[in-house]
Amino acid sequence: MTRTKLQKKSIFDIANEAINSKENSYNVIIPHICNNSNVFDIGFSDQINRQYPTVKINYELLGKNFLLKNPGYVQFNDVDGNISNNKRLIVASMIAQNGLKNKNNKRPLNYAYLVKSMVLVKKFISTNFNSENKVMILMNKSGSATTGGNWKFIETLIEDIWNDIQIVVHQ
Repeated sequence: MTRTKLQKKSIFDIANEAINSKENSYNVIIPHICNNSNVFDIGFSDQINRQYPTVKINYELLGKNFLLKNPGYVQFNDVDGNISNNKRLIVASMIAQNGLKNKNNKRPLNYAYLVKSMVLVKKFISTNFNSENKVMILMNKSGSATTGGNWKFIETLIEDIWNDIQIVVHQ
């Protein structure tokens, strides 16, 4: 797994550079841990909404009933791309959080749901891309703060599940 600290650039600038590079471009998937409460305006969700409002709209269209009944579901949102080099920028909304973090729910992140979501992302990659059409997963480390997740454990899951995929962790 490749880890890079990229503090001066936003995660979205990094993604745009990756899909638009003339020499070494990548398809980019930004995994995004979402809750099953139909709330999309806290932490990294708010940043995604400001950059790619269709992600929030698509998430809300799923509805709370669907979100509650489908833990581990992943909604893939094509949000940008480069036609000239056939590269895509995709936000993968992973329903892996049960409720919202509060004093009674200190870790709403459900690791079983997260694993299911991560496996679905890997299957999506193997179905839609090949060695000539490279993929990079651009992971936001700060997302573990609002989910109550343990980053060290999440990092172990990343290494186990996405072991053969280029990973860049944004601080």
